[in-house]
Amino acid sequence: MRKYIIPTLLLFAGLNLFTACDDDRDSNPIIQQPTEFVLNTPAYADSEIDLLSSQTVNFTWSQPDYGYTAVVSYKLQVSTTGTFTHSLAEAEADETGATVADYVSEDGEVTSCNVKVEAATFAKMLMQLNQWEENAVPATQKVYVRVLASIYSATATELINPIISNVVEINVIPYYVELKDALPEMWYLIGSCIGDGQWSNNSAAIGTSLYPMSIVEDYEYDKKTGKGELIFTGWFTPDGFKLIKVPGGWDDQWGSSDGGTNMVMNDGGSGNICVSGAGYYTLKLNTKNDQLTIEKADITPVVYESICITGDFNDWSDSAMTPVNAVVTNNHIWSFILDASNGDTTVKFKIAGSWDTNWGAENFPYGVGTNGGANIPVNAGKYAVVFNDIDGSYTFTAIE
Repeated sequence: MRKYIIPTLLLFAGLNLFTACDDDRDSNPIIQQPTEFVLNTPAYADSEIDLLSSQTVNFTWSQPDYGYTAVVSYKLQVSTTGTFTHSLAEAEADETGATVADYVSEDGEVTSCNVKVEAATFAKMLMQLNQWEENAVPATQKVYVRVLASIYSATATELINPIISNVVEINVIPYYVELKDALPEMWYLIGSCIGDGQWSNNSAAIGTSLYPMSIVEDYEYDKKTGKGELIFTGWFTPDGFKLIKVPGGWDDQWGSSDGGTNMVMNDGGSGNICVSGAGYYTLKLNTKNDQLTIEKADITPVVYESICITGDFNDWSDSAMTPVNAVVTNNHIWSFILDASNGDTTVKFKIAGSWDTNWGAENFPYGVGTNGGANIPVNAGKYAVVFNDIDGSYTFTAIE
């Protein structure tokens, strides 16, 4: 008879009694290389965790003894063969295809002696490793888990003194996960010269007080993280702006160290980025290496009195979009709330009353439309749509 772990707080409560990390360390700062540390065998190890209906898969361990109270970086590693020879990252990096992965590491790290992995994330890790077909996912799967521990170097630029824990076995009921590449990591402009100039930093302000940068056409973004190059060309004034990563938050932002265009990331004392004079500028951000540049754009784009969105949702009639840059006369950014809750649809952007100038592409939710391009396939849902008529770039941001 199978025993199942039901994902309730009650049944997982026992897992919250984590083994405490050892805090009693010699204050001597000389680093010693630990010889072992223990990944605890979970109480649920003899049962089967149904990943589809569970919330988390929990693990605890003891802290390696580095000779002092070190801040330790931990990363969970998972295998379905019990061997840990080549990681999935190593296999993906081998362009010859000769390297076969037998384990996968969880994205990110933790610094405490416990981790609660979302069951959906755990299922995805197994899918990435095994590449099961939809009708060939095993009914049950034995999984081998270990933890990699390291500490940061004195310069905090690299992880050193790695040590691997023992391996524990658990049993899970996996399910099919459709693997998709991560969407490009998006950043947003906000400021006195952006949109309505009100600095309203919340998700509801997309298309009014803030708007997203655009992807770079034909650029290959990191499949796991979505990091890569973003671009924005538009009209800026010396009134100032910033970049934020998450609408509603200021933790990740770009500002200025000198009140001009000397741009810095996540500096709590940074001011607004201010160009020297009003005009068209191109802003480029590389989220892989955290580089941001801005330079004058030698362009004289057409200034449209109106831009419309059309598609299946309105029987291909013209629905006027809202000019976003209400504080300037030469607007090129347009917004629209698209309600496609009843099902998938296709759309395009166009000038009013004519198909002579229209923009479309095959990509969603981000893309760069071209004149006469394909209809944009939109998944069912409700979206804040932002369109830039200078380069045809567009974004569809899901909203409630």
